[in-house]
Amino acid sequence: MGKTWKIKLQSGDAIQLETEARLYHFFSQQLLHAQDQPREAYGGVVLDFQETSTFFDFLDFTTHDIAEVMEIDPSTLFRWKKEDRKLSKALTKNLLDMDQIIAKGVRIFGSEELLSQWLQTPNTSLNGQKPAALLKNPYQISLVDQALEAISWGNIF
Repeated sequence: MGKTWKIKLQSGDAIQLETEARLYHFFSQQLLHAQDQPREAYGGVVLDFQETSTFFDFLDFTTHDIAEVMEIDPSTLFRWKKEDRKLSKALTKNLLDMDQIIAKGVRIFGSEELLSQWLQTPNTSLNGQKPAALLKNPYQISLVDQALEAISWGNIF
């Protein structure tokens, strides 16, 4: 969330500085302007299934991968696309958590392309698994976050 600072100068004049919140999401930035709203409003945000296509394309997820993330049968995905289904709050939270990881990765690597390569490459610090594969499990998202954090501090693995 951004902050507003009021500073009084020696001349007696006052200036107002506003710091912008650092974007913590990559694909769902329009939802993140909910940061300006009360916490209850942000907690009520849910994604439409249609909004997830760019996100899953970036992660190079197959239909089976998407179904695994959504915890549904792959045959159900077609119906969800047709219905323009709203996701549950829990699924939305998981996707926004994954989106935060992508935003952090783009900041660390400097481009979407370099992050995408890293996500699709087996990583020794993640027991030889691809970071993108770990993002499918909400309990393993933090492992990818830790690996990115280590990279930001100079660890090359």
